[in-house]
Parts: sequence; structure tokens; C-alpha cells
Amino acid sequence: MTNPRSIFPVIFSCLLLLAAARGASAQSQGFDISSGGQPTITGALGGSVSGSSSALNDLVVTINFGEVSPANASGVVKVVVPIAVRSRQPYMVTVSRTNSTNVDPRAIQLTDIGFGVSNMRPLGIKAQICNNNSHLIYTPFGNDPSTSFTLNASGRVAYPSNLSDISGTTTILSGPKLTQGTSTSRRDDDAWVFDAVLVIVPQYFAPGNASATLTFNISSGPNVQC
Repeated sequence: MTNPRSIFPVIFSCLLLLAAARGASAQSQGFDISSGGQPTITGALGGSVSGSSSALNDLVVTINFGEVSPANASGVVKVVVPIAVRSRQPYMVTVSRTNSTNVDPRAIQLTDIGFGVSNMRPLGIKAQICNNNSHLIYTPFGNDPSTSFTLNASGRVAYPSNLSDISGTTTILSGPKLTQGTSTSRRDDDAWVFDAVLVIVPQYFAPGNASATLTFNISSGPNVQC
């Protein structure tokens, strides 16, 4: 008998775009998001990632996961996107999602793309270091999905958090002020950086195309004092 999960060996490229919303009012209050460094991709077959390595440039990253069927013999395709955030008061970072949908449930779905947040760290001498270091990554996103995925009852890979966990405008991070001083000009030494980690484990999917856009935003958050 033919294995029903082995008859769909090819999937077309899965595309993601990560960007930041830049509102004039937020900038005037000292809130800012930019690139936090060069994004990277590992384990890809025919995949790519593009984005600026400079923390002075806007966050605009395009991800092509490439071939994610068993034709890709790597165990996992992993993309790490460093994101720099700045604020002169307590902040929160949210993310929203728009996406296309594959009607065939055997084709790639939002739940097949792991999404986590990790590695919050200061960038440069003008980053504000608070004694309580109380930057909070919100549940369930505080993980590296490339190291903690499992197989669910149907044999499909499951992650601690995935793109379907982004619903509407979803808060992923908050904390005390991030930046020393009062200037609203963007510098390359006045931010904190976190990694947005996106993962696909190559497996059998029905052929199809998938795409999504993640938009990050920073604004005033809970009153966490430095």
C-alpha cells in the first residue's frame, strides 16, 4: 500500500516578509524599530534571506525558505532576523500578520512555520541598562523553535509557538526604557536587539505556495521603571 504522506514530495517556495511600521507620533516620542544586523538562513535548499546589516536602516527582510520537502535533507531550515528597538520610556513590541491561505490542509499552513523570540541584548554604549533587567518576552514566544519541535499525533511537526499564534495585534515583548538620552535620532549604539526566529522542518506537504507578512511595531507599554 502506498504511504499517503509520501505522494506529495514537492512544495514551491514559502515566502515571508518582515517589516516595521514607522508612525510619526511614535518617532516623536522616541520609539523606533530598525534592522538589528544581518539576517541569516541555515539548512536551506534554494532558499535565501535579504535585509540590511546596519542598525541605521529600516527593518525590511524578505525570506524564501526554498525547498521544504524531503528533497531538502537538512533537519531544519532556520532564519534568524535581528531586530533593534529603541525607546525613551517603557515600551511594548507587537506584531501583526497578513497571509495567503492554502485550501488543502496537507499543504503548508501557518502552524508549519515556527516563530519564536530570543536573545535580548544591548547594542552599544547608549543602550539603557536597567538594574532589574525586566524585558519580558510574552508566552508562548520565548523559545527557539529549531531546538524544541515535536511530532504531533498526525505525524506533522509541531512547535512551541508558530505563526498561527499571531492573532490581530499580538504583544511579544515589553519592558523599561531602552535608550539613554532624549534624542529621537537613530544611532547604531543606542538600541537593544532581539532575534525573531522562524523555522520550517522539511517534511511531506502537498504542492502549493505560501506567503505572509509580519509587521512589527513599538509603542508605549506597561509602566516598568528602570
